[in-house]
Amino acid sequence: MAILLVSSAGAFAEEPDGSPPAQPEGPTVTLPETLKLSRLVDLAGEVSGQAYSYNPSELDSMVTLRIPGGLLAPAIPELLNHILSSRGLTTVRTPGSPLVSIVKLEQAAGMAGLRSSAGQEGRQESDGTEAFATEVYVPQHRNSKELADAIKGLLSKPGGTAWPLGDFNALVISDLTPRLRDVRSLLNRLDVPDATVLREVPLHHVTPAQAALLLSQMATKREAAGGRKLAGEVLPSSAGDSLLLLCQPDTVPEWLALISMVDRREPVETRTYTPQVFPPKDVARLVEATVGVAAGAGGTGAAAGGGVPGGDDRFRVVVDDLGGCLIVTGTPLQHERTGALLARLDAADRTQMPMRSFAVRNRPVDELLAVLNGLVAAGALSATPGPGRPDVTAGASQSNPRSTFAVPSSEPQAFPSPPLTNRPSASAAPAGGTRPGAMPALSLTADTATNTLIAIGEPRILGQLEALLEALDVRQPQVMLEAVLVSLTDTEALNLGVELERLQELGDTTLKLSSLFGLSAGGPLVGTAPAGAGLTGVVLNPGEFGAVVRALESLNEGRSLSKPRLLVTNNERAVFSSVLQQPITQQTRTGTNDQVFSYGGSESAGTTISVRPQIARGDHLVLTYSIKLSSFVGSSTAAGLPPPKQENSVDSIATIPDGHTVVVGGLELVSESSGESRVPILGSIPVLGELFKQRADGKGRTRFYAFIRASVLRSSSFEDMKHLSSLATDQAGVPDGWPEVEPRVIR
Repeated sequence: MAILLVSSAGAFAEEPDGSPPAQPEGPTVTLPETLKLSRLVDLAGEVSGQAYSYNPSELDSMVTLRIPGGLLAPAIPELLNHILSSRGLTTVRTPGSPLVSIVKLEQAAGMAGLRSSAGQEGRQESDGTEAFATEVYVPQHRNSKELADAIKGLLSKPGGTAWPLGDFNALVISDLTPRLRDVRSLLNRLDVPDATVLREVPLHHVTPAQAALLLSQMATKREAAGGRKLAGEVLPSSAGDSLLLLCQPDTVPEWLALISMVDRREPVETRTYTPQVFPPKDVARLVEATVGVAAGAGGTGAAAGGGVPGGDDRFRVVVDDLGGCLIVTGTPLQHERTGALLARLDAADRTQMPMRSFAVRNRPVDELLAVLNGLVAAGALSATPGPGRPDVTAGASQSNPRSTFAVPSSEPQAFPSPPLTNRPSASAAPAGGTRPGAMPALSLTADTATNTLIAIGEPRILGQLEALLEALDVRQPQVMLEAVLVSLTDTEALNLGVELERLQELGDTTLKLSSLFGLSAGGPLVGTAPAGAGLTGVVLNPGEFGAVVRALESLNEGRSLSKPRLLVTNNERAVFSSVLQQPITQQTRTGTNDQVFSYGGSESAGTTISVRPQIARGDHLVLTYSIKLSSFVGSSTAAGLPPPKQENSVDSIATIPDGHTVVVGGLELVSESSGESRVPILGSIPVLGELFKQRADGKGRTRFYAFIRASVLRSSSFEDMKHLSSLATDQAGVPDGWPEVEPRVIR
């Protein structure tokens, strides 16, 4: 039994717009206080003229109505629908049937006919007698699935259903007609044009992924703290340097304020990392190529993915060659990535020693190997001692030109069998101090056939070796040396002599008085004075008196010039020699009077220059030079003896400017001589004494100069050398070997 209290003007539903329901018109009916539900159905059919179909057993229950003053007749069907819905029943109009059926609510959706929404054409209009109906709602602005999810909580339970027709963007709704009006009102409120804002917000200091994560966390924390939920969403853009903001217009300022708080530079700090296995230089390149690019260093990070938009110019990696470490300046995230990278590298397998070959291009490989062995012996090339970190050893030079260790490429290679035939044994205690049973950290081998240096060792030591070879194996500039050797000789000689001879007879005695100095043969009385240079006077018919007078003055000026040119590599020794060989004879006595003359050797005289240039800073050159200039002077004093030889030499170390001619040595010899042969007492008489003596005066001056001009040839394509050579070839008329292009007549 159910008890229902209804006012006389009772209304059971409001209009869709919320206004009071229209008052029905008609006669007032007084219903009994208690009646069966089936009787109420019949009464509703009588006043509405509608036929109802129902199962009497389902409507056998009693209904108690207390309606003061009676009820208007048109309101009875609505009262019936209200009572039926409270008992899990409802009225539906079956399609194609004039009857209104009373069914259970859970079955109504499958039996109710389709009617149109308010204002839609082409649908069957309802007369309001059925309490359950199915409508089709076609959204204009929103998606049907989104609307179906939005109204699920408003549908009746049980019985109310809503399902979207996705392909047609339509919504099918089944429910009680009063609830359908409420659902329709809600759909009209929801189906409005979308005002969501889609905006791209550029970032300057953080990555889009970092910004999106921080903003999501901030929004969640804000809501958990009791604040209003900030509707909207942020997503990283595909460009990699901005965020996509999706929200309502009224929340845009709040989102922008949060983004500006997040998009700030992280503080940077400087830390030191010491690689344990690989060279710091190689590790630095790897850090810059991974962490630096990921951080956007240099503006490339965004393009690489995950980088800071625009690049973070604060990221720095400095290689400390003195301490063997890396000095990294960056954000905490960059330091975290750097630390993880070094931890992975230091955990690398050290049991297999890589092998590398270095092509030596500018020096003999044996010479370079000797330098490296000296560094190894001094401990300059060594690994950091520690567990599994043996010291460095050096191998011997490989004399076999077909060395089995020649590697065609210079890339690191795994070498599974570390012991080599040319390595010192573990018990030999090689230079570097290898511990017994330990694998040497570095082994060096030279292949002279290909001028290649082969190294087997730890990557860190190989990196040190590579850096050292870059400094040692460089092409040295060449020096063009032009020397000018000048020898100047000035001599002056004066010879003056008088010979007198007198023959006197005193009785039986004949006296002969003479003053002879070798000007004549046998004396003036003989009259056989030899022909000689200079002024000579002889009394030809001497009689008892004879005289010979000879006067000669000799003046000599000599100039000897030698201009050798030498091309020598920096810090190398060059020798120039231009020597004249003077043969001499050898005298051999075979008997008392027999003499045999044969070749007894030779004496050398000429120019010899030895120079070693060293290029210093500021285009200065330090020259270690030795210059010798020798020449034969005069004639041999006796058969079988070499002629006299004069030798001038300069030997020193000097610093000269590039491209300038400077004098590096000089020698000046001044000699004066005065000699007299005279008759005692008579020769010392003034004026008259000139008749009784011979005088020889001599003066000599010899000067020697050495000039050098050094020109450093630095052109990598040897253009300066070609220019200097072309000048000399043109002067000498030597062809340069280049083909001559001549015009050809084409008919």
